[in-house]
Amino acid sequence: MRHFLFEDKDYRYNAYFKRRARDVRDPVSELARLFRTGRSGGARPRTRFIDLRQKCVAKMQYSNSIEAHHVQLEKYLIREGAGLDGVVPQLFGTETDEYKRNTVPKNFRIFLSPESSNIDLKVLGEKFIEKLEKQTGYHLYWQGACHYNTAHPHTHLLINGVDKNGQEVHIPRDIVKTFMRETAMDLCTAQVGMRTQQDLEIEREKNLVASRYTKLDDRIKELSYGSRITLSKHIHDKERILKRLETLSKLRLCTYENGGYTFKESWQEDLKANGRYNTFLKAREELQHTAPQRMSIYTGEHGFVSGKITKIYRTDDDASDNHVVVLEGIDGKAYFVPLLKRPEIHDSGQRSLLKEGELVSIKTYENQKGRLTPVFFKREIKSIQKEIKKFSYAGNLASEIIKMRVGGRSGQ
Repeated sequence: MRHFLFEDKDYRYNAYFKRRARDVRDPVSELARLFRTGRSGGARPRTRFIDLRQKCVAKMQYSNSIEAHHVQLEKYLIREGAGLDGVVPQLFGTETDEYKRNTVPKNFRIFLSPESSNIDLKVLGEKFIEKLEKQTGYHLYWQGACHYNTAHPHTHLLINGVDKNGQEVHIPRDIVKTFMRETAMDLCTAQVGMRTQQDLEIEREKNLVASRYTKLDDRIKELSYGSRITLSKHIHDKERILKRLETLSKLRLCTYENGGYTFKESWQEDLKANGRYNTFLKAREELQHTAPQRMSIYTGEHGFVSGKITKIYRTDDDASDNHVVVLEGIDGKAYFVPLLKRPEIHDSGQRSLLKEGELVSIKTYENQKGRLTPVFFKREIKSIQKEIKKFSYAGNLASEIIKMRVGGRSGQ
């Protein structure tokens, strides 16, 4: 056959030719790798691709409480002062009476917060639901409201747990983790266009002082030798790295000494935790009885722990009822306990809101879906004192509790 560039050569087709297995590459995987790394097969890096779409935070929570569902619909979405110019927000979506007639305990709460202030939030919410219905096949009952009472205006979407065809709504994990964020970014970009070079520069400057893990922290990790980094004059982005190191130093994640920076062992994990829960670093510095480096995120692996509630934080401001409880233990450690609801305490079979200063124990139980859920129990001072003596605890909090009046209850 004739060569496609019309060179004056003839080529013969070999019907028995097969590509070697090691040379066969899945095109989808290759495109994904190319997008992530900016590399095209060889070892030499090329320019990294930059996603110029508008950024938008997308989060989702769900509940099986009919009481919580009514609170969201009748109080939270339309709370006083959250609307534009401080007025009551207007609901949009399914006709309100129709939504209320079909309300079931199960409900989903979606939070969309664009980075750009030029986004029409109502249009964003309506288009987002259209895309979600098309993706999942549901015909949803839903209500939306736009809130402007924070630094970043945002849209709340409340979705009923049963759709208009009587189907129970189930939103798969991949929809939550990928589809929602990607769809929100696409919809924002469709409204105002791609981010400009000026937008990218602003983002780069924000990353220098961010209290979460950034791409620049990957660069710092790459240049570090063990727990220490010393910058030579030949590093092309030295100025930016130094500014980032100054921020990490202010966050007490590293210290400057002998011409270089020495990092705390868990600095990366602490930054990622703060990016996820917002208050991790703040909570660490506000510990009352425990050294900051002895605080960790509580998991079921810690087992049964006793101590004192010293702080309760709300982690998402206006996004949800997510809270964090700081339990400083009699074992000399502190535990950062994330919750997907308002913190409650169990006392003699009754439940009440957890308060700072109470003596408690915490353990986890496994719910029907296998998720470990922490539960707090109120403790008598006397029983805590016995536990301290049994295990010979001698930390600051343990010593303080030993001196407490025997026979009292927590908080007395």
